Amino acid sequence: MAMQMFQEAGYARLTTDAVAARCRISKRTLYQLFPSKAALLTAIIDQHRALMVRLPANYDDVPLDRALDLIFGNDIDDEADRERFAFLQLIFVEAVQHPELDQISVTHGRGVVLQLLGDWIAHECRRGRLDVPDPTDAARMLMDMVTGSVTRGLDGRLDWDGSDRRRAYVRECIRVFLNGTTSAR
Repeated sequence: MAMQMFQEAGYARLTTDAVAARCRISKRTLYQLFPSKAALLTAIIDQHRALMVRLPANYDDVPLDRALDLIFGNDIDDEADRERFAFLQLIFVEAVQHPELDQISVTHGRGVVLQLLGDWIAHECRRGRLDVPDPTDAARMLMDMVTGSVTRGLDGRLDWDGSDRRRAYVRECIRVFLNGTTSAR
């Protein structure tokens, strides 16, 4: 509910009074749970991260391309896809105006995702399914490729005409990451 409220009002305009009222709790109870609006958003980002990357999890018996498709949640339905990227759009836009949000997003979002993905890549290297010099760098490369699917246009909106097109882009990123771009001659 709080995530929806952030999306409706934006970070700056959303008040803790409004959150408490909509959740039907006292402001005191809200502050006991979340000492600040930033703490509330941090909790939302922590929860949302699981929608962005499904790690840690066991993908040992899954082909690498399918494992990465699952890790990046490329199989969710269109409504969940729209929700997921509406939240990212909110964070991207609001972080420009509120630098503390950028720090929260990096610390609780991207930084954790890179660590989880790097750990998974290192695991796959130990198993002999991947061969990269530095799993952390490989995780960053892969994230940079995949996060191209959430780039914003000049109007601040996500740059895709639908979930199917974005999913195809992510799958192509995975293919290029795993196989490169050269022909198999």
